[in-house]
Amino acid sequence: MTSMAVRRLYAGGLVAVLLTAAGCGSTTQQPSGTAAADTGATVESILAELEGLDAEARRERLVELAESEDRQVTVYTSLNSELLDTLAEEFEAATGIAMATYRAGAEDVRTRVLQENEANRIGADVLAIGDSRLIPVAAEGILAPYTSPHQEGLLEGSNQEFWTIYRINLYAVAWNTDLVAEGEQPTNYEDLADPKWDGQMTLEPSDYDWFFSVSNYLQEEQGFTEGEVDEYWQQVADGADFNSGHTSTRQLLVAGEYAIFASDFSYGIEGEKTAGAPVDWQPAVEPLFATPEGVAAVATTDRPASTILMMDWLLSDGLVLLDEMAIDVAREELLEFAELDIRFVDAEQWVELEPAVMEEYDALSGGGG
Repeated sequence: MTSMAVRRLYAGGLVAVLLTAAGCGSTTQQPSGTAAADTGATVESILAELEGLDAEARRERLVELAESEDRQVTVYTSLNSELLDTLAEEFEAATGIAMATYRAGAEDVRTRVLQENEANRIGADVLAIGDSRLIPVAAEGILAPYTSPHQEGLLEGSNQEFWTIYRINLYAVAWNTDLVAEGEQPTNYEDLADPKWDGQMTLEPSDYDWFFSVSNYLQEEQGFTEGEVDEYWQQVADGADFNSGHTSTRQLLVAGEYAIFASDFSYGIEGEKTAGAPVDWQPAVEPLFATPEGVAAVATTDRPASTILMMDWLLSDGLVLLDEMAIDVAREELLEFAELDIRFVDAEQWVELEPAVMEEYDALSGGGG
């Protein structure tokens, strides 16, 4: 398999029933169990004890240590419920440790953790959300550095000091093959502004990081001036409709309501294509831009062995499971499209510029949909 060209951009269970958390649309599940024993161990001290062990011996020791921590681990995440069900079930089967979860949008998870930190009562052991949402959490000293042999073989840029990227949301230009003849589909981002797609193309109004990434690419690599980038997006927006929700918008593409969906997720199109829908995204418009999802350890956890065990498992067996469920994971050998030019959105630059970018894209989309 060809090595993947991933670059950092521009410098700069749910074991059983899900319960709806009051007032926020989130879901939580808590397995039964006694309070964790406070052994005085930390993520740092456990990692020091594990140093030099191979993956098998490391897991055996972690399982042994986790048995004194009440045999559960709590994960705050934006991962969807179906995936959480499967991961939780398989993690407990493999390790004997139950997984409790709080599930919400990444921004809601970030907010909850920061609020809990102010109250000195963080309920999470592990966080699994977009890496840009982990930056302000790390800045508050909430996260512990993590290292593991299971970080080997991940995509370039995946291993950060306070989190590890384990999956990616890969944006792709997609089209309906009944409406777009072979060889007539867009081959580059400039093609999206072609008047021939007027009235036939849709975009998603919350894809701010995609808009940000394409804009930077056009200016930094294609030689567009700032004014030309603005003109380009106006041409794109003038000929397109904005529809909220990738899944529902994808169905409009499948149904032939649109010929082009400029910013869909590749895994969704692949799923529809496998099911027989007349859609495709290859040959891909490159570079493709990916929003990374990271997993991180909470420094104050009183279940450090269970926390490390969960992260190790997610980066090994867990990634295999996610790959089997058609999720684009951050392990190169598992990523089907590793030969493509895929680039991570630069999380630190994105956090700094996000409000201005959102305002600009909302102006194009009519206020965010």
